[in-house]
Amino acid sequence: MAFDETPPAPQSNTIGEAWASLLRDPSQFIRYWNYKGAILSGAMRAPIFLITYLIGKESLRLAIGAALVQFTFRFFFAGVGGALIQRFRRVEPAWKALLTILLIVPLISHLFEFAFQFLFAYFTATNDHTDEAIIRSICFSIISALFTLFIMRRNVMIVGDEDSKSFFSDMARLPALIFEFIMFIPNEIAFMIKRGAFGLTLLSIAAFGVFAQMICWAFTNKMFWTYGGGKQIQVLKFWGTDGIILLLLVIGLSLIYYRKSNAETRTE
Repeated sequence: MAFDETPPAPQSNTIGEAWASLLRDPSQFIRYWNYKGAILSGAMRAPIFLITYLIGKESLRLAIGAALVQFTFRFFFAGVGGALIQRFRRVEPAWKALLTILLIVPLISHLFEFAFQFLFAYFTATNDHTDEAIIRSICFSIISALFTLFIMRRNVMIVGDEDSKSFFSDMARLPALIFEFIMFIPNEIAFMIKRGAFGLTLLSIAAFGVFAQMICWAFTNKMFWTYGGGKQIQVLKFWGTDGIILLLLVIGLSLIYYRKSNAETRTE
């Protein structure tokens, strides 16, 4: 199972060709400035800072100010980041595009984000809240970059291309694509189990457990998020178990679904 389920576009290229194209013609960042990503990113990032400041018992005025700074920055940068991801969406193999985007987009965006938010925090004496919000924003960037590449390889949220559609048409497709994205890893692991790749299965489950724990720790500032923080059940005190438990449940559902689908196919 690949990162995209649709057939590769005929204009697929290598990672080197994608970089060469951008270096030869940097104006692509302007031509393909992604207004769709700009709107969504600004609308989704601003609440992170708003809520973080409010939880920190700052005034509503400061919280709104921090949110507006974040919205403004994200609105402009997300358009550029979306143009970059769109340029890499047809790179084969997909993992090279994925690795490049995860290294480049979050790194550059958060260097600028830290500068803007640091200035705001400096003049408002709210540095502690800014640090917390930026950590949560970094986690969001990782997931956002993964999801953006995922949907762009399905011709959603792209601009200035023959495959691009209206913003509202893309929004209508998002709920189904969010579900596909959430189920991608469980489905991949379910296929590993069916192929008998048990060693790779165990490694993937353990890696996901650690990743999930790190993301949840950054968002909630809690190392454990199971019932009672893992205190009632001793085995849950091991780091990473929370994500593994959740993943195993979803993998089980995936195996049941595909087993049922295969049974229906054989009877037809």
